[in-house]
Amino acid sequence: MSGMLALPEGCIAAVISFTSPRDACRLACVSTAFRSAADSDVVWDHFLPPDYLSAISGPGSVSGSSSSTWLALSKKELYFRICHNLIHNGRMSFWFDLSSGKKCYMISARELDIDDGDNTHSWMWYSTYEAKFCEVLRRTGYKPFEVRGKISTSLLSPTTTYVAYLVFVQHSVFHGGDSPINAAVGLVGSNNFHNRTIYFPKLFPRELYCPGEQDEDDNDFFPKKRADG
Repeated sequence: MSGMLALPEGCIAAVISFTSPRDACRLACVSTAFRSAADSDVVWDHFLPPDYLSAISGPGSVSGSSSSTWLALSKKELYFRICHNLIHNGRMSFWFDLSSGKKCYMISARELDIDDGDNTHSWMWYSTYEAKFCEVLRRTGYKPFEVRGKISTSLLSPTTTYVAYLVFVQHSVFHGGDSPINAAVGLVGSNNFHNRTIYFPKLFPRELYCPGEQDEDDNDFFPKKRADG
C-alpha cells in the first residue's frame, strides 16, 4: 500500500476510475491521499454517462435545476444528486446503479397502458409517501387485466443486459396459485420476446415463504421483496 501512496494523485485517480462507484467510495476511506483521488472529478466523470445532462435537464425533466446548476457541482456530487430524479414530466425515475454505474429507470403507473376492458371502476388513483411518484394505482377487483409499458432503447446504457420488473405492493392476503401471471419482454416490431410465468403461492404473502426462488422450469418465477423496500 505504501508503494501505491507514493504515486501521484492523478495516477491513483486514473486507476480508481477503472473500478466502480461502490469501490471508489470504499477506497476513499483508506487514507487522506486515497480520499482526495477517489473523490476527484477524474474518477467520477468516468462513471457518468456522456448523455447524463440531457437525461436530467432535458425536456420533461422535473429535477428543478438548470444545466448550469448541475455543472457547478463536483462530479461526485453530481453523480449522487442525479439518483432518483424524476424525468419525462414526472412519469419516470432515473438513477445510477451504484455497483456498475449503469443507468436505471422506473416507469410510473401513469406511463403504463393498462387494458381492463370496461372494469374501470376496479382501479383507484391515490397518493402515498411510500411511492417514488406522486400517484399510484390501486386494483380493487380480481378480474384479469393486461399491463404494457415501453421505454426507448436510446435511454439505456450500451452493451448492458437489462432486467424488467413489475413493482407492486400487496395490501392483503392473496389466495394465489390458480392464476399465474404471463410476462414478456421484447423489442417493438420484433417477434423475439422473452417470456416468463410468475406464480403467486397460496396465501401470499407469508413469513415462511422464501421469495425469489426459481422453479425447476427456467421460465417459472415467484415474486420477491425488493432489497430497497
